[in-house]
Amino acid sequence: MRQIGYSVLMGLAFAAGACGGFDNTPFRTGTVRGHITEADPAVALVSLVGNPDIRGTVNADGSFLVERVPAGPGELFIVASANKALRLPVVVPGGGSARLEDVKPRAAGFLELKVRAPGHQRVGNGQVSVTGTPFQGLQLEENGKRQVGPLPEGCYTLETSVPGFPVKTTDACVGEDEHKEVKIDLPEPDEDFASRGCSVNGCESGSHCAADGRCLECVSDDQCAPGLSCQSERCRAPGEPCKPCDENEDEGCPSDGQGQGCEELREGVSACMARCDNQIW
Repeated sequence: MRQIGYSVLMGLAFAAGACGGFDNTPFRTGTVRGHITEADPAVALVSLVGNPDIRGTVNADGSFLVERVPAGPGELFIVASANKALRLPVVVPGGGSARLEDVKPRAAGFLELKVRAPGHQRVGNGQVSVTGTPFQGLQLEENGKRQVGPLPEGCYTLETSVPGFPVKTTDACVGEDEHKEVKIDLPEPDEDFASRGCSVNGCESGSHCAADGRCLECVSDDQCAPGLSCQSERCRAPGEPCKPCDENEDEGCPSDGQGQGCEELREGVSACMARCDNQIW
């Protein structure tokens, strides 16, 4: 009789499981607890790589808790302070908790972005996001620059969006304690936007929006610095025009005592230019 009762109970259990009566939802996720050394709670955070909405804050003592983490292997994205970060593999038990003791962050890296649009159009109203991380919707500066970090060592996908232009995806890797320059050239604008040109976003600093929608360096001499005149929509100095050269190759530039060297211009070409403290691009 006991055997029959046991068999009936087991049969009912299997039947309930087969009909979806067994709720395994609590076993689909778990929690991650830990402690970060050298943590600054003002900036510290912990999130899940690939799903930045799953995140937790860091307490003053460096302890943290991340809940509803999918069970199984994953990777934590940890920002400990303004210059310390770490990516850390973790295995989360379903319905349980993974505990990480004394997580030691490492020197973080930074991506130094330089974004520019075709035709010298303004990009200051654009944004950049780092896919799968908490760094989302970061506003570009007026000159198209933006520092992204602190980032743990690794490779990342950047998405740059500026109104009127297709989203530009860029892959970049950064090492520990590295400041890596990343130049991002936006693709040609959408057809409707292109017909309106700079009347929508304006022009980058040093350029002027012409009636035909193009960004020009100048249309008259009064838009140029003293001693320069507007020639072919460019501010030029008296004398011979800049001599073309191979980028980063100073050979072939005049040795006239003015310290001329081969410099990259905004148009993407290079020319012999007098060296100064301000970078052209």
